[in-house]
Amino acid sequence: MRSRLTELLRVIPLRTQLTIWNAAVVLVTMAATLVAVRLATRSALHADADAELRAASQEIALAVRDLDPDETAIVAEMRRKAESNEERGLFMHLLTEDGRSVWSSDHCPESIVRFPPRALDLPENVVQLGPYRYVRLRIERDGGPSYHVRVGTYTARIDETLSHLLQILVAIGAAMSLAAPLVAYWLAVRATRPVATMLRTADRLSPTRLGDRLPVRGTSDELDLLARTINGLLDSVARHVDRQEQFVADAAHELRGPLTALQGSMEVALARADLPQDQQDTLSDMLEAARHLSKVANDLLVLAESGGGTKPSHHVLTDLTAIAHQTVGMFSGAAEERSVSLSVWATAPGAARGDPVDLRRLLSNLLDNAIRFTPAGGRVEVRVDSVADTTILTVRDTGAGIAPGDLDHVFDRFFKVDPARSHGSGHRSGGLGLSICRSIAESCGGTIGIVSRVGAGTTVTVRLPAIAATPRVPQSPQLATAV
Repeated sequence: MRSRLTELLRVIPLRTQLTIWNAAVVLVTMAATLVAVRLATRSALHADADAELRAASQEIALAVRDLDPDETAIVAEMRRKAESNEERGLFMHLLTEDGRSVWSSDHCPESIVRFPPRALDLPENVVQLGPYRYVRLRIERDGGPSYHVRVGTYTARIDETLSHLLQILVAIGAAMSLAAPLVAYWLAVRATRPVATMLRTADRLSPTRLGDRLPVRGTSDELDLLARTINGLLDSVARHVDRQEQFVADAAHELRGPLTALQGSMEVALARADLPQDQQDTLSDMLEAARHLSKVANDLLVLAESGGGTKPSHHVLTDLTAIAHQTVGMFSGAAEERSVSLSVWATAPGAARGDPVDLRRLLSNLLDNAIRFTPAGGRVEVRVDSVADTTILTVRDTGAGIAPGDLDHVFDRFFKVDPARSHGSGHRSGGLGLSICRSIAESCGGTIGIVSRVGAGTTVTVRLPAIAATPRVPQSPQLATAV
């Protein structure tokens, strides 16, 4: 049972848990308070009734002592007192030392008269008999056996008072039962609102937004301490990332110069007509490797600049459809060389705010991957659509696809899928293309996602915020075939 309760609490939100616990505590406390109020009132009412009965019995005891030993006079006095207290609902009963009934008032219940007195050795005792309550008092006599007097009353008045009080308590309990969950939820919302704000801020944290910090309310409570602790951790992470990106940028800068010089030297050497074939092959391989390293260095520099925020932002209103047509035209030769059909679909000018150079780089990386991993006779399609306030760029291919286990890592830096997907193209990838795509998309306030099936192809979807200030005239889909 305990483990089942623990499992249930794991799936219930914290706000709901606090609401349940607060409401439960309030309801239990309220129930205990109402029970205590009823018991205390009942005890107080009985104490008042007992005090009244004791006072009446003491008056009778004084009269008995004054009239003793005239029993007839004693009975007459008690009858007079019974008549005078009739409106108060009191009844009286006079007994001998051995419990024999001497006299009883007209309103004395028969059950009381027949009920034998108890604890006659005690000077006084209080008895509750059904709906009646009475005080028995022993009256000492000079030179004779003692008398016992019973003075009692109906408890109907007390029961009516308690019944009325119970109705009020039930009404209060019902009202509080309805109000307690609402108040508990309000308290839970107030208590968890700072936590919810922290969670929203933490959810927005990313390598491109390392400047965000959790809010500190200035209350110096545990939540403020938690926020300061997390902010300190974020400061340390941001400094570490900045140092890492600065190192990568510096390394990329340092590598680009020597690599460019190596490429130039090898290209000059390859231009010599008297160079033996084996040396030509070796230089060609070296030149290809140098070009690959140069591309990796450039990609690292792009990532460092975009991640660290060192690159100035030039986000302007950009026509994504025009960029798609231009980029497809640039890759038409590569697609034709690999016998891959390359086309672009556009329903309307796709307006998006971003850096045109970055958006062109994003689409170029996506097309480069799609063409490299699509076999001869396959298709690569680029689509630009506008839905509400979002411009959607889609690159779909009929290539080898990506294994499900690799989909979660394709946007990681330097991650490479099975080399067999390249179909022996001889083109090498640095594993940074999709990382750059994600960085560009996020810098524009957009998202990027990928769906793939092995043997069926891959679809990459980029969603960018659209600028809807300028009305767009609906157009029929146009197909521009590059190959």
